[in-house]
Amino acid sequence: MLNVSQKGSVLEVDHPASDDWVMPRADIKKAEQFGMRLRGGGTHQSKTMMLAEISAYWGSSGMDSSRARSLIVDANVLNKRTVSSRLLTFRHLNALYAIETMPAITKTLTALWKSDGKGRPLLALLCALARDPLLRDSAIPVLHAPVGLAVRWPAIASVFERKYTGRFSPKMLKSLAQNCVSTWTQSGHLRGAIKKQRVRAEPTPFGAAYAALIATVCGHGGPALLSSAWMEVLDVSSDRVLDLLRQAEGYGLTRIRSSGDVLEVSVRQPMSTTLRIAELAQLR
Repeated sequence: MLNVSQKGSVLEVDHPASDDWVMPRADIKKAEQFGMRLRGGGTHQSKTMMLAEISAYWGSSGMDSSRARSLIVDANVLNKRTVSSRLLTFRHLNALYAIETMPAITKTLTALWKSDGKGRPLLALLCALARDPLLRDSAIPVLHAPVGLAVRWPAIASVFERKYTGRFSPKMLKSLAQNCVSTWTQSGHLRGAIKKQRVRAEPTPFGAAYAALIATVCGHGGPALLSSAWMEVLDVSSDRVLDLLRQAEGYGLTRIRSSGDVLEVSVRQPMSTTLRIAELAQLR
């Protein structure tokens, strides 16, 4: 349950901080059981979030985790030319979306995916952010860029160089940054084939509920819900986020109660019940 201060129709929240993903009070064990990856490298060292591939895979598989490897590698449902490329595709998709083990973060994603065709790019991005620490590091140059501003890969590469001095070669820095730029383009935060320009993403109530779920698992409570990096990914004001969460209540994904100046937003229990994912209720 989250407590958000409210005065009339105005929400009292700080400016979002994109480096604020996981709070110190978060239960790291439960977060990792949920499906978070909190340390190490990530898929973006060699691939993007692969929106086309995950869309095609889930469109052909019926989201059957027991057949994930055989469908991609043996049945070649993604039409890759060689066995090696099929294996790499499976490994990358499994690393980003856990399509074989299906932890709660993936079960929730697939349940929302079925109902939210419009919001799939943001849903995929939220899961990819949760499972690739390097992609999270790339967020600030994108999310803090004014609409209309050009966003180029060197700006993201400089973030990696400052944080991981000497870890990546210049060639790897460029590849990593370009993959991240491509992912933010697939999600709808950037636009352009070569020259990328900042635009607004288009969130849905389903995406807002998913972002709020991940934020709570990462220890965000009180005003930190709407000021967390997870909600900033939605690319709208805090008031609009609250409006989306209220809409999500109509789908049984959230429960919102207000008393005086305190707004209470429950996410895990409603989503557990509506989506029939028992693990979500156990995250409290």
